[in-house]
Parts: sequence; structure tokens; C-alpha cells
Amino acid sequence: MSVNKYKIVIPANDKQIDIPIELKWDFGGRDGGIEDYEKTILGEIVGIPNDFEVDRFSHDNYDILNVLKTSLNYEFYFYNGLPQNIPSANISNYVSSYTTVGFTEKEIYYYSNPFTKSFFKLDFYDTADPISQKIYFTIILPVQQGFTESVSISTLLPNVDVKKPTMRLDFIGDKEGFFIYWLRKRDFIDLTEFYMSAKFFNGRTGTYATMVNQPQFQIPNPYTFNGDNYFYYKVNLNYNNKTYQVYRPDNNVQRVGLENNPIIWFEYVNPV
Repeated sequence: MSVNKYKIVIPANDKQIDIPIELKWDFGGRDGGIEDYEKTILGEIVGIPNDFEVDRFSHDNYDILNVLKTSLNYEFYFYNGLPQNIPSANISNYVSSYTTVGFTEKEIYYYSNPFTKSFFKLDFYDTADPISQKIYFTIILPVQQGFTESVSISTLLPNVDVKKPTMRLDFIGDKEGFFIYWLRKRDFIDLTEFYMSAKFFNGRTGTYATMVNQPQFQIPNPYTFNGDNYFYYKVNLNYNNKTYQVYRPDNNVQRVGLENNPIIWFEYVNPV
């Protein structure tokens, strides 16, 4: 066994003893380093947490005759005619009624199962380009809400009111689909502009009908046209006051969705 020999000399006046033994603190702070390493490994395994909390965006107010309004207004029209006659059709061929898509007045009035299973589906994309676009969220508009029209369901009974595909959504009354729920923070997905498309699901036939923002007969080439301008409306979010506004895709000045300028959709008819 080999040991080092140390000679300790006690000074006459200074009572402090210096012991010349080398001390190394290589393991000092190792516990903190292990904790940091654990956090790094856990971050690689489960990922860094992101804030996916959402905020509620409401339709931005607008002025009509010096009265502030907030309602969001939709009108849906279905084609009533032969598909091959689309190029020569006129506006009278488009009707805002569920009877145009096969439902009877009785089915609408009594909320039959095929009717109540029907709905409008609004999809929101990051771009109007069908090749690169991604869908981010969907809003469903049920047929149970909306304006009504007076119809006759029996010669023995007075007229009754049945739902029609014209809706006024607001903070009170019909409000399903009025609010947009989107990410509170823009760190993960920084989007403030969306392109909204519309489809109608027919609970009787189990099929979807695509909608366009202009009557098909008014489009220069009713079957081969640029879908960027006709299949969408543009929705802009305002993070400052948590509201949104809607525009036509080719016009960022004139708002739509207002009481005097609603969002209008027309049924698209495929070529035959």
C-alpha cells in the first residue's frame, strides 16, 4: 500500500492550517444535468406541447340605415329544370325550397327522418387551389333552422309554415354555424384567411350536391370554368376583436353575408 506523506508545519502566529490535498468536484451539479437530459429525451419522445386552445370568432358588425347589425345571412338555391338545359337556363330555374330536391311539404312540416338528416356542409380551406389545399375545419348548418314559407299540406287544413333554405344566424335565435372556433394563438398554424365551400347533403338520396356562388348559366363556360372564383367565398379572421368578415373570392372590398347582401349559393349541375 502506497500513501503520500504530508508534513504539516504549525506557524507560530497563524492558527490556520493549510492541508495541501487536491480535491476535484467533477460530480458537482450532476443531478441538475440529469434532469435537463430527462426533459430533452421526453421532448423528443412526446413532442413539445403546443397551445391548441380555441377562441370564438363572431360575425363582424355592419351598418344598415344607421343601425348596427351582426347577423350572418345565407340563401341557398336549387336548380329546377333539366340538366342539359343549364346553358339556356335563367334565374327563375333556381328555387329556394327543399321541395326542389325531392322533399314534400308534409315531410318538411313534420320533420321526417330523411329531411332532418339533411344539412348544409361548409368546408374551410387554406387556399382555393384544389391541388394543394388543406381542409382545416367544417361547419354544419342544419335544415331545422332558417326562414319559413307558407304552403298547403291538405285541402282540409289552413296553410302551414315550413322551413326554406334561407338562414339568418346571429347571437340569438338561429345560431348554429354563426360562430367560428379557431386557434387562440398563431404559433402553430398562422392562418387568418380561409376559403369556404358549400355542399348540401340530401338525407333522402344520401348524396351531396355541390354549390357555386353564381348561377351556372351566367358563367361563360358553365361546365369548364376556374373553380377558384366560383366554388368559394373568402373568410377573413380578425384576431384583434375576434370577428370575421366574408367576401367573394374575386372582391376584397364588398362584404357579403349582410342582411342586404347575403351569401348566396346555387346548386351546381354536372354535365350530361
